[in-house]
Amino acid sequence: MKNPNGYGGISKLPGNRRKPYRVRLTAGWQRHNNGKLLQKYHTLGYYTSRRAALIALADYNKRPYDLNQQQLTFSKLYEQWYDKHTARLSKSSRNSFAAAWKKCSDLFEQPINKIKKSHMQAVLDRNQHLSPSVQTRLKTIFRGIFRLALENDLISVDYSSYLEKTAAVSQTTRSIFTRSEIRQLWQNLDLALPLADGSRHHYTDVSLVDTVLIMLYSGIRIGELLEIQIAHIDLKKQIIDLHGTKTKAAHRILPLHKDILPLIAARMHGTYLIETPSGHKLTYDTYKKRFFELLMAKLNLQHKPHDCRHTFISGMDTCGVSAGSVILKRIVGHANADITESYTHKNIRQLLNAVNQLKY
Repeated sequence: MKNPNGYGGISKLPGNRRKPYRVRLTAGWQRHNNGKLLQKYHTLGYYTSRRAALIALADYNKRPYDLNQQQLTFSKLYEQWYDKHTARLSKSSRNSFAAAWKKCSDLFEQPINKIKKSHMQAVLDRNQHLSPSVQTRLKTIFRGIFRLALENDLISVDYSSYLEKTAAVSQTTRSIFTRSEIRQLWQNLDLALPLADGSRHHYTDVSLVDTVLIMLYSGIRIGELLEIQIAHIDLKKQIIDLHGTKTKAAHRILPLHKDILPLIAARMHGTYLIETPSGHKLTYDTYKKRFFELLMAKLNLQHKPHDCRHTFISGMDTCGVSAGSVILKRIVGHANADITESYTHKNIRQLLNAVNQLKY
C-alpha cells in the first residue's frame, strides 16, 4: 500500500551481511491486545549500503506506489498483456505466443521488480536453437510486459530494451519441390491417409493431397488455408477473399490458378474449404502431424509445409514475376506489399494473369 505519512526509516540488520540495510515505511497504527497502539510498518526493501537505502527511500517518497502492486508476478502481468495484445489475432497466432511463453517458466512466479535483463537474456540464449520467429515472440512478450509495468509505476527501468541478439540461429533450409515431385502429387490425388475425425480413437481415411497442390499453386500459408470458408470463395471470378491476420497485408484477394480451380470446386460444400468427413475444422497441428508428415513419408519426400510457399514464390520468379514485385507481394501477402489500391476488376485480372504464368 502507499505510505500515508510520507515517512520511512532505515535500520541496519547485523545478521544480514549481503544486504544489511532495511528501509521501512510507516503504515498507520494498530491496537494491540493490551490496548496499546503500535506503529505498523511495511518493508520497502533491503540494500547493500546506507546510500543505496537512502536513494530508494527518496525515490519512493518522490513517486509513491502501491507496494502490493509492486509484488505482481511476471505471469500475472503476462496475462494482462496477452488478453489485450492477442485479442484481434488469429487462433494460431495466439497459440504461438502461448507456446513461446512456456519457455519462460523460470520467471513465472518472480515479482516484476525482481526481473532483470540477465533473466530474460538467459531465456533467449537457452532457446537460440529454435526458429527466429520464436525469438521474436519472446522479445515481444518481454517488451509488452515491461511496458505495462512502466505504465503502472511498478518499475523504473525497462530492462527489456537492453536485450541483445542471440547467437545467429542457423536458418532452416528451404527445399523446393521439383517438377517430378509435383507430378507425383498429381498422380496420387486419390491417396487417402487415416485422420482423426472428431474423436481421439476414431480415424477415417481422408484424401488431402489436393490441399498440398493448392498451396503449391497459390503460395498460401497452412494457417490461412485452414481458415478459408466456402462463403469467401468466388469460383466465377476465380478468387478467394482471404481473411488472413498474420499481417495487415495478409487480408487480401487470392487469385486461383486455373489448374487448381477443379480442386477448389470439388470442395465447395460444408462451412470450411478443408474439413474432415464429419465436418470438423482441421487444426494446424492435426494437418501437419497427422497428414502432411505422413504423406511425405508415404511418398518418400523430404519437405516441410512451408516449402510449398517457397516453391510457389521461386516458381513465379522463374516465370518472370519477380519475388520483389508488388504484384507477387500482394498475392502471397507480404507485409511490405502496396495494398493501398482497392481490388478493382482490373487489378484482380492482373493478379490472375500473373499467377497463371506459373508452370511446373
